Formats: sequence, C-alpha cells, structure tokens
Amino acid sequence: MSLIQNAAYFAWSDTKARYKKSVLGPFWPTLTNLLGVVGLSLVWAELMNQDMQSFVPQLAIGLIAWQLISGVLLDAPMVFVRQAPMIRNVAIPSWFFVFRALARHLINLLHNAVIVVGVLTYSDIPMTHETWWFIPSLLLVVLNLYWSMHLLGLLGARFRDIEHLVNGVVPILFFISPVIYRADRLPEGFNLVWLNPLSYMIEAIRAPLLGQPIPSLTYPVLLGMLVVGACLTWAHQRTSGKNLAFWV
Repeated sequence: MSLIQNAAYFAWSDTKARYKKSVLGPFWPTLTNLLGVVGLSLVWAELMNQDMQSFVPQLAIGLIAWQLISGVLLDAPMVFVRQAPMIRNVAIPSWFFVFRALARHLINLLHNAVIVVGVLTYSDIPMTHETWWFIPSLLLVVLNLYWSMHLLGLLGARFRDIEHLVNGVVPILFFISPVIYRADRLPEGFNLVWLNPLSYMIEAIRAPLLGQPIPSLTYPVLLGMLVVGACLTWAHQRTSGKNLAFWV
C-alpha cells in the first residue's frame, strides 16, 4: 500500500482502538454533540430571540465545524512528539504523521455528518446550487488545517511551550468565532470576528449547507492563508525538518 493508504488505515485503526468494546463506538461523540446541540439550542435560541427551526442548523453546523478546527489545532503541537519512537527509528516523511492525525479528525467529522443531515431535514432546508459550494469550501478548510497542523507540529516538537500556548488561545478563539451566532447578524461595525481567520473557515462550511451565499471575502482569505501558510511550512520543513528526530 502507498503511504497515503497506510496513513488512512492507521487513522481508522486509531479510531477503532479508542472505542474498542464500546456499543456505540465512534458514535458516542456524535450522541454527545447531538445532546449539546439540543441543550444549547433551547437556551441560546431564547436568549438571542431566534426561531428554533432556523437556529438549530446554524448552531449544529457551527459546533461541528468548530470541533473539527479546534480538534486539529489542539492536536497539532504534539503530533510528532506522540510518534517519537517511530520517527527516531523509521525513515518516514513527516507529512505521513500529519495526514494520519488529520484523517482521524475527518473520520470523526463523517460520523458527525449524521447530525447535520438530521437538522437540515428537521429545518426543511432544500438543496440548491449554493449547497454544492460546500465541497470546495471543505477542501480549502482541510488544506489549511493540514499546513497548520504540520507547522504547529514542527514548532511544538522544538518548543514544547507551543502546546500550552495553543491550549490557552483556542478556547478564547471560540468566543470570537461565529460558532453560536452568525457573523452577518452582528452589529454594524463589529468587525473583530473577521480578524479571526477561523471565522472564515466556519462560514465557508456553514453558509452553503444553509443554502446561503458565502461571504465575499471568504475564498480570497482562505486561498491567501493556504498559499502563505503552505510556503511557510515548506520553508520550515526544508530548513529544519531534518532535525525532527532530535527534537522529539
């Protein structure tokens, strides 16, 4: 098998091993997320004075997108450190470990897709031409998460403080990311949310699934992040990646 196939196989094996001998298996997080969506919807729909039928899909997709993004970022600084024995003893390219970790999060996303289908059906949101923009949007988000994980992994292997920094910053980003609320419904002039790059990732995933146009700056920002981030990651890997086995 190719390295990509091996990485995907290991990611699936990691997922199965985590829920070994469990009745629901990987659907336990899905059940937890479903209960979270129901509970938060009952509270926040009332606080924000919104109709449940429109608020539930907005919240559900926002939470699931956030879970993917935050999960990758929190996992990133230790992605190489956790595989230290293999890195020290086997000549495997660093991208293999990043792909394996990212694939594990995408498998979790597939399980959570059950919730998305359910809430879209509940809210009677039809498929339109806007819906299909979800595919390139998700691809752009995943590519940005890949370079982010790779770069943070390299930095985290060399500087262990990166893990604590990321663990401290990501929860704060939750409050300035449009997870529970929609960015287009904020008061005029409240642009702080758009200074957060994660906002573009969330809206890129959520807007098309809700049958709404993607905010105009979303694709340019995500493409710019991808080009700049990929170049930085490539440069750091090329200049310092050979020391990875010594860092871990």
